[in-house]
Amino acid sequence: MSRTPTHDPDLLVTHTTAASTSVARWVQQHHGLQVEECHLIRRGLNDNYLLRGVDGALHVARLYSIRPRGDFNIDFEAALLAHLASRGAGVAAMVPAADGRTHVMLQFPEGPRALALFQHAEGTIPEALPEFELTGRMLACIHAAGQDYAGALSRYTLDGEHLALRTLAYLQTHPERDAQLLHSCQALIERLLSELAAAEPALTRVLCHGDTHGFNNHMSQDAAGRQRAVFFDFDDAGPGFLAYDLAVLPWSYLFRKGLREADDTLRERWTHYLAGYRAGGGRVSEQDLAALPLFIQLRSLWNFGEAAGRLHHWGTSSAPLAWLRKQFEVFEAWQALDLRA
Repeated sequence: MSRTPTHDPDLLVTHTTAASTSVARWVQQHHGLQVEECHLIRRGLNDNYLLRGVDGALHVARLYSIRPRGDFNIDFEAALLAHLASRGAGVAAMVPAADGRTHVMLQFPEGPRALALFQHAEGTIPEALPEFELTGRMLACIHAAGQDYAGALSRYTLDGEHLALRTLAYLQTHPERDAQLLHSCQALIERLLSELAAAEPALTRVLCHGDTHGFNNHMSQDAAGRQRAVFFDFDDAGPGFLAYDLAVLPWSYLFRKGLREADDTLRERWTHYLAGYRAGGGRVSEQDLAALPLFIQLRSLWNFGEAAGRLHHWGTSSAPLAWLRKQFEVFEAWQALDLRA
């Protein structure tokens, strides 16, 4: 005997994954793009969908997720991308809605979320050493183009508060937290912020992409058939330190491979990446290079915070207590990293 499902008027939803058919319909409605095919690329900090128009053109639709950091930073992201594109930088810019808006707000069960449409970055992630050099060149171009940016301000700055103190606040709400974890985290943050305060006066500042881990740019060909890098996912962008934007790439390989020191593959990629950045006109001081181990640690701490701040969506398995404890040993090992070249 079947039973009628019980309706709970007090049901709370933490995160909704929209069907691709709904995303296609919204893009058609608000952007006037006739969509032939749409599918979910990935659920991460945001939900991204690939759309193919009836004319064969590809776009990416992003549904911004509600995050504890606060309101969406779209006004800054859209203005920065438009500025960078106007300066010839390789970026996947936003595609305005039919009425000129950079994004539309949609009501979800968990609250209002923003939908934005972007150009699709053709190609694949860098793999060969020359591709890492081209990636560094384009990052230098992006930093140079950002020097005269005068548009909407970012809602946050990639500083000690953003990279470290927010993480402590998120971990304090972790359901498996204990006094030992919080004490270790507090001690780590105090050490890193002390090092940052000492190094900060000599460090180069730029408008950071904020997430240059090697998977947020594709290698493609320009109109002349020349290979170049195209960057996307600027929703973590903001004013910050050059050493941070450079450190995210080596951090990515250290973190993903569980390494406590750089292996030969990382060193080769890093050497070409840094050479490309310099060849593209980027100036990296000895102080910036010396600060790389500090920012690799700050990046990893920020990453912990993003996971801890998304427990309502990702669950505690994204940042289990035992794993978090082991990371403090890794941080200690990373202090001795030497990536100067």
